[in-house]
Amino acid sequence: MKPKRLQKRIEAIAVRAQPAVLGVAVEDLGTRQLWAFNGDRSFPLGGAARIPILASVMAETEAGRLPQNEILPVRDVDLSPPPSVVADAWPARQTWSVAELESLAREGDTTALDLLTKRVGGPGGINGWLQVKRIDNVSVDRYRRQIATDARGLASFRAAWKGETAWRAAVNAVPADQRASAGRERASDPRDTATPVGMIRLLEAFINRELVQKPDPAKLLGRDPGYLAAALPKDARIIQSAGAAPPDLGVSPTSHAIAFVELKDGRRIAFVIFLAASTADAATRERIVADVGRAVLEEF
Repeated sequence: MKPKRLQKRIEAIAVRAQPAVLGVAVEDLGTRQLWAFNGDRSFPLGGAARIPILASVMAETEAGRLPQNEILPVRDVDLSPPPSVVADAWPARQTWSVAELESLAREGDTTALDLLTKRVGGPGGINGWLQVKRIDNVSVDRYRRQIATDARGLASFRAAWKGETAWRAAVNAVPADQRASAGRERASDPRDTATPVGMIRLLEAFINRELVQKPDPAKLLGRDPGYLAAALPKDARIIQSAGAAPPDLGVSPTSHAIAFVELKDGRRIAFVIFLAASTADAATRERIVADVGRAVLEEF
């Protein structure tokens, strides 16, 4: 890796991204060479919270404490904001297996993530497990339904708000100044955050069998399209978690791309990219993330 050249290139991309804040951490998993930009700065986890949650769930399953065929009930108080297949199916369907919930959680289903979080001991249980595994600066402190309502100045989530239309109506009913204030508080909230370096450490620990004995990156990250995939050279392969929080009042609170990339020559690279408080449209945000990936790969 050519760190000085890479620093200049990422700095230029960060300027383009303003007023959003860019955070990057990249590790060559073979040599353990690590490079970071704003690597020790905390960013809202947003949809990337599924990664520590799923890692904890996979560890519990492997230890025999969470069977894949275990059935979990869904009550009205368990429902979370969109996107959620589980919430949309309620009350017609009120039970799901762990295997089903885990599959949906990889796609970002908020209710599935909250149900699995509850089953492994709640946010406190996940944070305790991360501490035992010496994963610092990655923190899961609330359920998804709490984060979503807090960030928009809403009371506790209720079943009447399930589904995209009802949820958007509930959000729009909150006065704009109140929503803006809640958004600013969320941006400075230390809860439910991660540093790029902290998240890289989680990926490294996972792939090196420190968290589970049979690591499957696809089960941890899923296979989201777009974002870093657009930056790949020929014959490279990627397993990626990528997404963005829906914009509110013109601001997208967080975007992320977290991935394992295998190059044609066999080198494996772990990527963590966060983009916080962006006022750009979705296509522009995705180009910024792809340009970061392209710069990193070209400097290897």
